[in-house]
Parts: sequence; C-alpha cells; structure tokens
Amino acid sequence: MKGAGEKDALFDAVLRKAREESTATGAGAELYERRGTSVEIVEDDEGRRVLESRERGFALRLYRGGRVGFAASGAESAETLVDLARLLLPRARSRRGARPAGAEGGEEGGASTATAAPLDEAAAEEVLTAFRRTLTAAGEGAVTLRDVALAVGSRDERLETTAGRAASWSATGASLVATVLGRSKEGRFSARVVAAAARPEELPLARLARHAVDRVLLPITGRPAPAGKRDLLLDSHVSAHLVARLAPLFLGDTENALLASRTRGGKDPLASAVLTLVDDVAAPGGPVRTPRDGEGTVKKRVAVVEHGRPAARLTDLPTSARLGIAATGNAFRRSFAEPPEIGLTNFFVDPSAGVSPLDLLADVKDGIYLAVLLERPEVDLAGDRFRLSAAGYAIERGRAAARISEAVVFGRLSELLRGVTAIGDDLKFVTAGGGGAGAPTLLVPRWKF
Repeated sequence: MKGAGEKDALFDAVLRKAREESTATGAGAELYERRGTSVEIVEDDEGRRVLESRERGFALRLYRGGRVGFAASGAESAETLVDLARLLLPRARSRRGARPAGAEGGEEGGASTATAAPLDEAAAEEVLTAFRRTLTAAGEGAVTLRDVALAVGSRDERLETTAGRAASWSATGASLVATVLGRSKEGRFSARVVAAAARPEELPLARLARHAVDRVLLPITGRPAPAGKRDLLLDSHVSAHLVARLAPLFLGDTENALLASRTRGGKDPLASAVLTLVDDVAAPGGPVRTPRDGEGTVKKRVAVVEHGRPAARLTDLPTSARLGIAATGNAFRRSFAEPPEIGLTNFFVDPSAGVSPLDLLADVKDGIYLAVLLERPEVDLAGDRFRLSAAGYAIERGRAAARISEAVVFGRLSELLRGVTAIGDDLKFVTAGGGGAGAPTLLVPRWKF
C-alpha cells in the first residue's frame, strides 16, 4: 500500500503500540488496514444516481494462549484499538492454533499489486447500454428492464504481525444487479438477476441477459414437467448454485465427521469420477482475483475433491495449525470490522475434461434441461437431501421440444452427485461464500421427476 506522512504514520503508530503490548504481556499481534473506494450507478423510477463511498478501517487481533482479542475502528479511533483488544482478550474463547502469522517462505513483505483506476462514468454507461441492448434483443420485445445498478469498487489492504508477516495487496470487483419484467398473453413475471466479475468489462452481459429472459418468460409460457424418468441436464447457472451448497463440507475441519460418514471413512466416493472440485484464484471467469486472503496468506489452487473423492480442506491459519497442513489462503473478511472466517475464493467444478454443451445435448433422447432456478436450492448436507425448483426445456432427440414452466427435482444429494456421467466445458460462476462458486453443465441420466 502506497502513501506517506500522516497516513502511514497512523498504521505505524498503532503497530508500535501493539508490539509494546506484546512484549509486556507475552502476547502476539496482527494489525490489518483496509482502504476502499466504490462507485454505484443506479437507474430506476427515480432517475439516474451516482453514489460514491470511501472507507478506511483498522482491525487488531491480540493473541495470548490461544485466545484472541479482536477490535476494529475507523481511522479516527485507531489509536484506541490496543486498549480495546486488551480488555476483550480475557473473555475470548480459546482456539487451538490461534497465533499471529509469520512470513511465508520466499515472501517479500509489503509487495503490492496496482490499484484499479477510478470508475469512468462514460465507460460505465457503455456497460449499462450494452446490457439494455442485449436484453432487448434476447427478449424479442417481451422483456423490459425495470431497474439496474452497476457497482465498481477497489480496495487496498495491508497487514503486519509481530511474528514477521508484512504484506500488502489490492483487489477490484464489479457487479451488475437488474430487475427485469416479462410479459406474455399468459401473464407477467418479474425477477432479479445478478452478475459479478473482477472488472466491469468482464461482466457476462450476454449470459446475464439470456438468463434474465428465461427467468421471466419460462414460468409464464411453459408447461409443468411431466412425471417419469428422464435424463437431466443442469445448466451451469443451476449447477453452480448447487456446488455452492457443497462448500461447507470443505471449509476447515468442522464437517470432518459428516464427510467421513458420507464416504464410509473414505472407502466410497463422494461424487462421480468425472467431478473434481477446486478452489483457485486463477480460475478463468472467476469473480475473485485478490492475490492474498484476509490473513495475508498467498492464495493457492486446492483440489478438495479429485475424481469424486475428498482430497483436501480449505483453511485459515488456526485450522491449518490444528490439521498440521499449510494454510490454503481462504481466510475471508466480510469487512474490516469483522474478524476473518473461512470462505471461498473461486470454488468450482473443474471443466478441463468437459465437452461442448451441444455435445451433451445431442446425447439426450428424452430429457429435461433445467435452465434457471425459480427458488434458492434447498440442500440438507446432514440429511443428504436436496430440492431444486427450476424452469427449462423438454429435450427430445437432442433438441428443445417445449418450454417447461416448472420442474421440481429432489432426492438424495449423494445419488445426484454420483449419478453425473458427463460435464460440459462451459464454466460459469455465481457469487457465494465471500467469493464465487462455479460449474459447467452437468448430465445426470434417468432421474425421476
């Protein structure tokens, strides 16, 4: 993080006081700073508005005997953080492995990536115009845009510990949220759609427009899915939401017993051999691209499931210490005012062995393609159950034959995961767990509707 004079002096003053506290009491300390800017352009019934915001916040963690005293504040109260954390420390719950991070091997403390340029309103307007145009073309006049908001932000983060870690890094993000309205002779239907990316120019406008059209038109122009056994195709957007619900199995060590029971202690696979689940900041199209996590750990590619079998966990520093493994860089801070927790980066089904979705479609003689979710997926990991309510298309001999207004798919989650026989190469992401969850199209033969 760049800067001089008063700005850097404040961080250094708080850190110096934390070091003095650590020396006097035998504790350790970690000081974190976040500076962020964001701009949001909103267009709705009230007109067009540009909203700007800035933040600068500090968070301090004092460590002693497995206990952690956490305190956070804005710049105006930062010098009181050591006193606040000291008061909270005796009442904190002990957590094995909790201690300040040391420098990583080969790490050059303080290295920073470049900060993103401020939002160009003209460029933002081009993004919004492109989305309107794409939506109109995809909806063929039957879909209108009720409101839309484009948000772009960047943040600089810095962290130092009394154990030797010193790192700074930067990240950017963009999101587009829209409410669309669909009309037909059968009625009208509205829906909210969301897309996220590392930069505005990477927002998947065409896919979002197609998704929006299906969300509002399929429920009012299709027919309910007929009962029976049929091949099931899950669109990447539908399967990505399902993958997101699997993440708690791999966040740290809290679900070790459940994962063991699902696989009989590792004797059985968790999923089909065609499924490999990965968390990776370098995932193509992933919405997260920050090089370090909320504890300053360099992010890594981690395969938590390899060819259907559990292989690893996503960890923060305390969890990695308990498990005796290297931290994976999955400590996530929702804001500077909250302590880090284990979260996702870009968590996805690896599509490298996938084929074109058209090739998957061609193999379906009698099936249903679930294109959009109508409700949030219901997933009970402990009970091994799931339920999807979605709309899509009936498939006959490799072609879309009719629109489906609603198809309810439910059953044992383990049977669905182990029943996947093929995947596409069309990896797409949705926001989830502090980062993104992604998947390609999935094929499950002969599922009962």
